[in-house]
Amino acid sequence: MSCELDTEGQLLTRHCAFCLTEIRGEAIKKCAKCHKRAYCSRKCQSKDWTPNKKGQGHKNWCGTDCGEEDVDWTMRPVPGKGLGIVTLRDIPAAYKIIVEVGVDKSHPRVADLMPQDGSLDDKFNLNKRGLVEDDNGSPLVLVFLRLARVNHSCAPNAYYFYDKSVKVLQIPVMVDYLCIT
Repeated sequence: MSCELDTEGQLLTRHCAFCLTEIRGEAIKKCAKCHKRAYCSRKCQSKDWTPNKKGQGHKNWCGTDCGEEDVDWTMRPVPGKGLGIVTLRDIPAAYKIIVEVGVDKSHPRVADLMPQDGSLDDKFNLNKRGLVEDDNGSPLVLVFLRLARVNHSCAPNAYYFYDKSVKVLQIPVMVDYLCIT
């Protein structure tokens, strides 16, 4: 994504925080509270607000130091490594670069994942993470749509933490991370 700005310094291209669809210009709807999170529609914003609607539970993170796609980071090819998360600005240690809820096979964006010509089961099985437990401590297998697109380790810079209390995967940065884009 190029960082095209309008005359007021606002990004012209964003991705919907719920459905991941690319949105442009005046079609970008922002969270009325933090003015940072972007949506393609009121419907997606409503679904994203609480985790029980398969969203990220944005109400738990709104206004906190939490990264947003196209503002703090973007997905793009990393030479020699494939698709990865690339920062768009300097990120301080302990900043949550990504907060993401896991989805099951029924989420429509699972169909967009690799393998490109694979069945829905193939896509889910390739991208699933078993690091999550349900309320009873049993393994819960989910796909994290943004994390599934990253095909190299962020271990030198960040770690994964699943917060069972709000059912999201957090990826905090371990050290001050300077943007090198």
